[in-house]
Amino acid sequence: MIIHIDMDAFFASIEQTINPALKGRPLIVGSRNNKYHTVVCAASYEAKRLGIDSGMSTKEAFSICPEAEFVATDSARYLYVSEQIFGMLKTYPCDLQHSSIDEFDLGFSNIQNIDYLSIAKEIKQRIENSFQITCSIGIAPSWQLAKLGSKIGKPDGLVFIDRANYLHILSGLPIEKICGIGPSLTTQLNDLGIKTCDQLIKYPRQILVNKFGKVGAWLADCLKPQHHKIGQINQSSNPNKQDLPKSIGHSYTLPKQTSNPQIILGWIRLLSEMVGQRLRKLNLEAQTIYIWINNNQNRGFSKQKTFQTGISLGIDIFMRSMTILDLKKGQKISIRAIGVGVSSLKTHSRTPLLEKEKIEESIASATDKINDKYGDWTIYPADLNLIHMNLKSERFTPLDNSLTG
Repeated sequence: MIIHIDMDAFFASIEQTINPALKGRPLIVGSRNNKYHTVVCAASYEAKRLGIDSGMSTKEAFSICPEAEFVATDSARYLYVSEQIFGMLKTYPCDLQHSSIDEFDLGFSNIQNIDYLSIAKEIKQRIENSFQITCSIGIAPSWQLAKLGSKIGKPDGLVFIDRANYLHILSGLPIEKICGIGPSLTTQLNDLGIKTCDQLIKYPRQILVNKFGKVGAWLADCLKPQHHKIGQINQSSNPNKQDLPKSIGHSYTLPKQTSNPQIILGWIRLLSEMVGQRLRKLNLEAQTIYIWINNNQNRGFSKQKTFQTGISLGIDIFMRSMTILDLKKGQKISIRAIGVGVSSLKTHSRTPLLEKEKIEESIASATDKINDKYGDWTIYPADLNLIHMNLKSERFTPLDNSLTG
């Protein structure tokens, strides 16, 4: 069984927790400080009930609710909270996946006699007690059904789906609730007379395959209560739907706290390189860089900055991270955990203008090809002291999260 956790109005809920004056108010979280010339990244449930939702222009949102509150996104803050929740979930004996900034999956395929409902209730309570925000949870044999369950239960819900009740729960549920079915596919299915999940389940598989090919096979199977392991999650979404992340990051917790500047800068450099590698694999570049730091007393800070040009090279991410960190000469900081990440992503399209940039991109491209063929870190920049970092034995936490709340 899989437990799928989906945070409720994640960005807006965090902002309302930090600023209690925003609680109970329609709240718009926008992508830039200019509140009338941006898009809605997230909305509180008070705003959603009025018809405001993610992706809408703020101009339209304020026409719906002129008195709505507005705050600019703070991705470093949201990613920090997301990482703290992920760390809490590591205490459970399960396969764990950080699916997006506000979604987590726990798999219990090799453990017998698990009381899933008790675990889910405990997780909900721990999250609410620790962070003063809520989540919705779906429990099911497959990821698709578990995700659907969390969606049905929003906000602050808990839905258990198994072979005995899945047909009853799915009866009459619109097909657009299924992750991977967008407006275009919904229209095509409606034309076939398929408007609800139970109608999709009963529809002849071969007709779906003949009409949609691989997507048809996926449609025929996506709602079956078949058991998935965490590693199979990506296979249970629409094969033709390629959702790119809206942020990418990595974090690392050191064995013990340190104030050694060489170690701190070394980890920032390494995490920057790892983020850059993932950007290039997805043919993306980033304009916003964030960095967060924490110590043994669970005190720290997060900073971010958006630049005019996009980048994808590790060294560039590192240099911008150092600009954001802005350590004065002789200034010391102590860290136990550190994270580096990027957002404001777009397809890499900028042509290098300087000869130095062309050479750096050419080297990065060649390095990526060698590492893809022979394994990670077969070749790497000389300024990465990987031997002292024991890279092969370390565990890194990926933060490849979609920035939607």
